Amino acid sequence: MAIGTVEFDLSMVSPESGEFLTARTYTVEGVENADGSLRQLSIGQLVMAICLNRASKLEADIIALMEEMSATSAQLAALTEIENDILDGGANMDNINTSHVTYDGRDYTFYDFLVNVMGFSPSDVPTGFADGSNTDLITLIESKMDEKNSFSQQKMIELQSLTNKRDQSYDMISNILKSLNTTMTGIVNNT
Repeated sequence: MAIGTVEFDLSMVSPESGEFLTARTYTVEGVENADGSLRQLSIGQLVMAICLNRASKLEADIIALMEEMSATSAQLAALTEIENDILDGGANMDNINTSHVTYDGRDYTFYDFLVNVMGFSPSDVPTGFADGSNTDLITLIESKMDEKNSFSQQKMIELQSLTNKRDQSYDMISNILKSLNTTMTGIVNNT
């Protein structure tokens, strides 16, 4: 099967008379046979194919979201390291450009990380600390950390929602397979 958009007629046949009860045209995205038709697929196969396609898309969204959350966690860790160094006096108080933090496999000066990675305004990040002027920077860092924590919580809720939707797709596939198996068993037993 390939990815594409296909229109097909779903006709219901009366079991008693064999006559068509309804005929509708449906559009299905994401599934088609090599010849572009769905006529060779049973309804169960069609629904399973659609559910698998949906689950695959949700899985890709979950992976992207987890990567985004991982980046946010790494940013929080770097911000925490900067904050601790400033508070503990481990950072070079004379020049913030000589104190370093590692983020995403790269070594950044505090200034470069805060301005270029975290998006702080250059005027908000002093290049040196005199007479305890680091309190404004600490406040900005803590504000950014709160923002990132809030973002992480929102993304965690989104991740849970996507995971539930993916699981529902797999449950539907499982239920369809079970139903098809029950139907096939019933047909075999009646013959």
